[in-house]
Amino acid sequence: MLHHLVTHTFSANPVKFRLTMLYLVIVHRFSQLTRPAMTIFSKLLLGLAFLFIQFGSAPASLAEQIPPENCTERPYDKGRLWKVSKGDAVPSYIFGTMHSKDPRILHLPGVIMQVFMASNTAVFETSLKDDELARNKQMMMLAPGQSLKEKIGDARFTELSRIAAAYGMPPATLDRVKVWAAAAIISQPPPTPQSDGHSLTLLDKELEKSARQSGKRVIALETNAEQLAIFESMSDTVQLEYLDQAIDENHRLNEELETMTSYYLSGNTGWIACNLEETLQETSSALGEIMTTDLIYMRNHRMVERMLPELQRGNAFVGIGALHLPGEEGVLSLLEKQGYDVEQKY
Repeated sequence: MLHHLVTHTFSANPVKFRLTMLYLVIVHRFSQLTRPAMTIFSKLLLGLAFLFIQFGSAPASLAEQIPPENCTERPYDKGRLWKVSKGDAVPSYIFGTMHSKDPRILHLPGVIMQVFMASNTAVFETSLKDDELARNKQMMMLAPGQSLKEKIGDARFTELSRIAAAYGMPPATLDRVKVWAAAAIISQPPPTPQSDGHSLTLLDKELEKSARQSGKRVIALETNAEQLAIFESMSDTVQLEYLDQAIDENHRLNEELETMTSYYLSGNTGWIACNLEETLQETSSALGEIMTTDLIYMRNHRMVERMLPELQRGNAFVGIGALHLPGEEGVLSLLEKQGYDVEQKY
């Protein structure tokens, strides 16, 4: 499949981003954690991982008319593919992904596919193999005897149940989910199959599958448990704030996905980071700290530390979320501080 992917250009109407934009960037991790057992919940979570519906396209000139308002320039804020080199090692490439099933994102430009196919090692944020994902499903579930309804109250649970019905999740199943996991679930549009009834493939999972089939070494920079532990550490108050924002923004998901996807495809990853910062001004300092320091900056440093041996080995293809690339604390700046030459290739 990946050998035949090509790129498409489109635009979207600008919309005001709030916390939905942030959740859409990070929440894919939680929607990939189950396969066996609990059929409804398992299918839902696997289908929620950035299942973007194919939106209508428009001329590229319209996308250029959407200004990244109030965004100041930051290092490496434009581009999706970067060449990194140091010393005598064969150069490696870092690709900023969007964890998505949107066909326009699955249709990768030829230059990206070329360096991917030529690499010896494929490095990803985490493994999306089914057995790896299934090990962590219980982290999303409440302990036996606990109830989501009791934790969030009748009124909030009633509204959440109304939204969750569109995802095929009955109240009895919803009642077993942790507060932060419920917020993650409804921060994605309901799963929608293709016209032939089959689900689209997540970009990250398709790349990993292709890498394994072609005999590449496949490296995961983090475990699912490490990622979910950040949300496990949330206080009850912060989890409720996260859930309330997700409930409030659920009806705007498709519009905001379209806008964020437009900027991603144009290579304006700095705009995504900028809007994240503006978005977090509407949250408590506690939630903002988790979403920036814990989920982005801390993980940037951890991923750089763990990818360095592969870059030293050379000829690696690193695919990580585009939000991790730009800025002084972004992966590319951190690599530059390690003595790497960083060059935009796409």
